[in-house]
Amino acid sequence: MIESVTSQASTGLFSGGPVQPGGNLGKDEFLQLLVSQLRNQDPLNPSDPQEFAAQLAQFTSIEQLVNIGQQLESMAAGNEALIATINSSSAIDLIGKKVMVMGDTVEIPASGEVKVTVGVGGKGGTGEVVVRDEFGVESGRIPLQPLTPGIQQIDLTALVGHSPPGKYTYSVELTDADGASVPVTTFSVVTVEGVRYTPNGPVLTVGPDTIPLGDVLEIIG
Repeated sequence: MIESVTSQASTGLFSGGPVQPGGNLGKDEFLQLLVSQLRNQDPLNPSDPQEFAAQLAQFTSIEQLVNIGQQLESMAAGNEALIATINSSSAIDLIGKKVMVMGDTVEIPASGEVKVTVGVGGKGGTGEVVVRDEFGVESGRIPLQPLTPGIQQIDLTALVGHSPPGKYTYSVELTDADGASVPVTTFSVVTVEGVRYTPNGPVLTVGPDTIPLGDVLEIIG
């Protein structure tokens, strides 16, 4: 009877499409059963018209919910495609530009000045910056003035002329007034050389290294 059909629809068995063997009840099948019941009802004891109206209203509500769900799925797919297009375009625009990312590398030039950016945690503190070459050998230490919490710049120009030009790594060792270690986040400035496309989206290439587009913190120019 129509009661059992409506019960199935209200519990999620209505799929909005053709019924499959052992699958969900489609809306066409639902209407066919409804019409069959109307045709075969006892003329001396007809079904309550208000009950039929309620069942039809319930059927219509379920169908609308299914349609809304399908529209939301279509919108989500469209948004993902749009985001992917924007990310690809943004990544291509970064080729040849300098960007800031989380990292510990720094390029020491043959002349000129060089600075690095760090994020100081806790209450800040005092200490020194240690620079190492590509083999991990210490190249120099520079004592630091007290650094306050937040984003700070550290001048490494003192190393220019004393260390061969090239790529180095650096770390910042700070302690607070109580002698406790202060957390420091280091950043690197790199020049984007290319873009590589992966299943997870575009990544920027810098030499043999890759950087996810979402890891870019600042575009320097």
